[in-house]
Amino acid sequence: MSQAFCRAALFMFVCSFLACKVAAAEAQAPRPSLARCDPAKLPVATWDDCLRKAESETSKEIDDTLTKVKAAIDARSDLSGQQRNLLKRQIGDSNDLWLRYRNHLCQNVVPILAGPKAKLFEENLGCIVDTNVARQAELEALTLRK
Repeated sequence: MSQAFCRAALFMFVCSFLACKVAAAEAQAPRPSLARCDPAKLPVATWDDCLRKAESETSKEIDDTLTKVKAAIDARSDLSGQQRNLLKRQIGDSNDLWLRYRNHLCQNVVPILAGPKAKLFEENLGCIVDTNVARQAELEALTLRK
């Protein structure tokens, strides 16, 4: 066997091993919406209420985090007033674009991917909760950059 073939085989083995590890980790870590509102433990009406509450809470957490990010920008002395205002406006614009993406994904894509027997309302709310949690982490990471 050639050295290139051995390297390619080793590379494929490592990639397969890592893919299995990632899949196992994802299987152990449920979606944030399922961690908050487990349909296996809640009656349907309670599950719906739980998802609505989780959506409301995570949306408020994003708004609170945006306020903190903008306050952190205001506190930066290394930026001029114009730069701070521009940066805050751009972060607001990026969040508006993200909201459009999230709403399109959760209202149009995810319910179809869930299949014909899925509960569309619950899929939509679960997707919103999941993407909100991820967005909050992204916004919090912005305050750590300088």
